[in-house]
Amino acid sequence: MKTALLLFLLCVCGGAFIVAHRVSDRVSPPFPRELFTVVNQQLAAFRSADFQSAYRHAATGVQQKFTVPQFEEMVRHNYPEMTRACRVEFGLANVQGASAVVQVFFLAANGSVRSFLYHLTSESNSWKIDGVEELKGSRPNERLAGSHV
Repeated sequence: MKTALLLFLLCVCGGAFIVAHRVSDRVSPPFPRELFTVVNQQLAAFRSADFQSAYRHAATGVQQKFTVPQFEEMVRHNYPEMTRACRVEFGLANVQGASAVVQVFFLAANGSVRSFLYHLTSESNSWKIDGVEELKGSRPNERLAGSHV
């Protein structure tokens, strides 16, 4: 009985060591440009009405929640500016482990600006978009500094 308990504890400790080692090595911090590229690729797909490609940039949780047609409908209904923004600017990028948040500003042809936070997550050595939320407190015609794309 003692030997079985000792063997069990040794296996648990060994398993914990392996899991902890893999988790710590799994995600290396990205350069902000890498995160901006993921967002930009999805936006380019939206602008060309290629929702299948845009869907590939969505995180697993989003893909489990929406089919491609549902994803397209959600974007067209809730985020129409993403399919027709005249210009996109990026603000701050904050990375914590396997999660990141990026400020994204959409500028329309009439000069109005809408601000969003993009939430990204690391999945299988690539970054995927996990969600988007609009920043309601932004001023619609404020000129912004940031990366022009």
